[in-house]
Amino acid sequence: MPTLKELLKPHIPRELWDRIPRSFDIVGSRSGAVAIVEIPEELEQYKYLIGSYILRINKHVKAVLRRVGPREGEFRLYRYEFLVPGPTEVIHREDNYLIKVDPTKAYFSPRDQGDREDIAGKVGPNEVILYPFAGVGPYAMAIVRKQPSVRLIIAIELNEYAYHYMLENIKLNRAEGKVLPLHGDAARLMPLFRGVDRVLLTLPLGAHKFLEQAILAVRDGGTVHFYHVGPEEDPFGSAESLVKMHCEGLGFDCRVIGRRIVRDYAPHVYKVRLDFEVHGK
Repeated sequence: MPTLKELLKPHIPRELWDRIPRSFDIVGSRSGAVAIVEIPEELEQYKYLIGSYILRINKHVKAVLRRVGPREGEFRLYRYEFLVPGPTEVIHREDNYLIKVDPTKAYFSPRDQGDREDIAGKVGPNEVILYPFAGVGPYAMAIVRKQPSVRLIIAIELNEYAYHYMLENIKLNRAEGKVLPLHGDAARLMPLFRGVDRVLLTLPLGAHKFLEQAILAVRDGGTVHFYHVGPEEDPFGSAESLVKMHCEGLGFDCRVIGRRIVRDYAPHVYKVRLDFEVHGK
């Protein structure tokens, strides 16, 4: 099967070939999916052609969306325009769990699948996990499937659309009793929980504002997974400085136990994860 770039080259001037998208996201499964693509301004007049060829090489795709601008607003969502109109609510399969989502209403990235599997593999039996900004709950579903003996995942989400899909995903994955969904503001709900084994701060822009609450929420020896962004030349420097500042301010000893580059976030910028344990509580 030819690549998207190979199919488009005959229709686009040679000087623009290096601007043709090399990849795009597909959210969904063989029963129906949405393709999400970024198209530079130089290819504006070819955007519908690009959408049609994405549809041609992916028979299960029912709609093609163009991502417009950065994530924005209270719920950190992308704006989209339809290149090929169609249904956008899909069921996405990852490994052995399902994620129901409409990417135009709730944030979800299939690119984070590997990180979800990595986190799930670190969870032990009987753990209690605090999961703010849970979205549609993908990390919770990955954990329940990988570690069915987890005691409880407290999943907090403010976006009512995302919360609705999280409830659907709990049912789809038979995670009732393992995932406690809470609809509300993480800033108000996180302080209600203390002594948890693990906190997931999966929001790369803004999670640093909740570091203090995460540190206070975990038990002595508990783990915080802190997501942040960092430049190519020093991916973890900012994240480590923030953790050190908050831990010292609270009088705790925080020990970094893992560093992971999750994926590219922007040109020469990475989405990273810093894992650290909190001691001296």
